[in-house]
Amino acid sequence: MQPLRSCSLVVGLMVVAAAVVVTASPAAAEPPGPGSWLLPVDGPVTRLFVQPAGPYGAGHRGVDFAVPVGTVVRAAQGGSVTFAGTVAGTLHVVVGHEGGLRTSYSFLARADVAVGDRVSRGDPVGVTGGTGDGHGPDVFHFGLRVGERYVDPMQLFRPTDLAELVRLVPHDHAAADPWIDPPREARELARGGGGPLGLAGDAVGAVVGGVVGAGGAVVDAATGASDATFGAFRAGAEAAGRVGVEVLEGITQVAAQAASATVAGVVARDAMEIAERFLDWWGSRDDCMSDSAPADGTGGSGHMLLAVGGINSEGGPSDPTFSLDADALGYVDGEVSYYSYAPDGDRYGPEDTWGDLLAAGQRLGEQLKALHREHPGREIDLIAHSQGGVVVDVFLQHVYDPADPDYPPIGTVVTLSSPHEGAPLATLAGDVRRTDGGRTVLDLADAAPLPLPPSAGESTQQLAEDSELMRDLWRHRLPEHVDVTSVGASDDYVVPANRTEVPGEMNVTVDVAGPVDHGSIPTDPRALQVVRAALENRPLPCVDWLEGLRGAAEPVLITRLELAAGDAAKELLP
Repeated sequence: MQPLRSCSLVVGLMVVAAAVVVTASPAAAEPPGPGSWLLPVDGPVTRLFVQPAGPYGAGHRGVDFAVPVGTVVRAAQGGSVTFAGTVAGTLHVVVGHEGGLRTSYSFLARADVAVGDRVSRGDPVGVTGGTGDGHGPDVFHFGLRVGERYVDPMQLFRPTDLAELVRLVPHDHAAADPWIDPPREARELARGGGGPLGLAGDAVGAVVGGVVGAGGAVVDAATGASDATFGAFRAGAEAAGRVGVEVLEGITQVAAQAASATVAGVVARDAMEIAERFLDWWGSRDDCMSDSAPADGTGGSGHMLLAVGGINSEGGPSDPTFSLDADALGYVDGEVSYYSYAPDGDRYGPEDTWGDLLAAGQRLGEQLKALHREHPGREIDLIAHSQGGVVVDVFLQHVYDPADPDYPPIGTVVTLSSPHEGAPLATLAGDVRRTDGGRTVLDLADAAPLPLPPSAGESTQQLAEDSELMRDLWRHRLPEHVDVTSVGASDDYVVPANRTEVPGEMNVTVDVAGPVDHGSIPTDPRALQVVRAALENRPLPCVDWLEGLRGAAEPVLITRLELAAGDAAKELLP
C-alpha cells in the first residue's frame, strides 16, 4: 500500500470517527476514605505520573522519589501483600487494598514482607535499593492501580473524595477492562453484515468518495434507538503542550449487542480503531527515545535467552529454530537456547508445532526449569516469534508461579508479530472449514505437500480469534512485574499488528523492510532496535509520524480485507 494513499484513507476515517464521539457515564466505588493514606517515603518527587495514551499506550505508570539507598519503605495503607519478589533483576512488593486498589513499591534492596502477609498503614514493607538501570542509584518507584488501570498515585494524598478515583468505567459494561475479552457476538458484529467482497469496497468507497455522507449515516446510527447498529464511544481531549494543539486523548470502542450491522457501522468501527491506534502513537511521543541505540552487538540485558519459535519452525535447543539475530542483541556464546515443541525437549519438526498450545506452554515451563538447574541464579529473557508468543502467554498465565524456586528469574519478555488477540487468517480457515465445500477444499490442501500449517491443526484452530483459548487467554492476568513488549509490523498480512497487542503492556508497530514482514521481523534492524531498548529497560525508539500513521491504519485495513475474504468464501463455497 502506498503511504500517500494510506494517509488519505486514515484522514478520512478519522473524520468519520470524530463525528460519532459520545461520552459514557461512570460508576463509583468505595475505597478507603480521604486523608487515610501515608506517603511511602519522605523525599522529593523526581518524575511524575504520565497517563498512558490508552490501555496499550506508553506512559510513566507511577511516581519516582529521590531517597537515599536503604530508606525504609512504608505501606501507604492497610492491606494484603499480593506479590513480593524479584523480576528482571529488581525487587518489588505489591499490596492489595479495599476498593480494588493495589499499590506497588519498586526497586527495593530488601523486602520485609511475603505474599499473604497483612500490613497496616505505616508498616515497613522493605528498604530502597535504587534501580541500577540508568535512572540513578536513589530512585524509589511508587505505583497505583485501580483494577488493571494505572492511575496517578499522588491522588491518594490529596484532599479529595477518593470515590472519584475509581470512577473509570461505564456502569453498564466492562469493555474498558483490558483483561476481559469481548463476547463472540461483538466480534461477529465488528466483522460487519454486508456482502462479502462488496463490504470492503463499499467501506472504502464510503470514506474516500463521500466522507460527509458516511459521517451523517454514522451520526444517525449513533443517536438512534436501542437497536442502533453500533455502540457508544468514549473520548477525551488534552492539550499538546509544545504546539498548543488540542488532540483527542483516546477513543475506546465499546462492544455492543446489536441485531445487524451496516456498511457505515463497519466503517465507523474501523475508523475508531485506527483513530485509537493513531492517538496511542501520538501519546507515546512523550515517553520515547529519539536517539535509541541500534542493535549492533553491544549492550543487551546481560541475561540468558530462551528463544521461542512459531508455527512451522523446526530445530533443537542448540540450533536456531527461527532467524533471530541474537548476536545483534548482545547475547554471547552459551547464553542462547531455543525452545523445543517436542515432548522430550529435543529436536522437533514442523508437525510438532501444530499441536495443543496449552501443552506447549507446559513444556516451556519444564525447559525453563531445566535451564535453571544448569545455570542457577541466571535471569532468563524470553523472545518469541509468531505463535511462540502465544506459547509464552499460556506459560505466564496458566503455568508460571513466581513463588516456585524451581523457576529461574524471568527477565524481559519480547514478542515479534505474535497473535496475542488471534490471527484473522486462522479465523478465515475456521470459517471456511465450517462449510461443506470449504472443508473439502481445505482437506485437499492439508493433504498436499505444501509448506503451510494444516488448517485442521489444533494450534491453527486455537489461534482463531473466536477460539476457546483466545476467549479465555486474557481473562487471566500476567504475573506482577513481568515486563512484556510486543512488536508488530505495519504490513504483516500473516498477523496484522492490531492483533499483536498485549493488554496493559508496551506495544509498538514498526515498518519492517523486505517483502514479507512476518518472516523478516526477527532480523529487521528497526525491530531489533526496539528489542534492544526493551532488554535494557530503556524508553522505546520514537516512531515518526508517517510510520505511526501507517502502523495505525494498515493493520486495520489488512484485517478487514481478510475477514471480508472469509465472508466471501462462505458465500461462494456450498
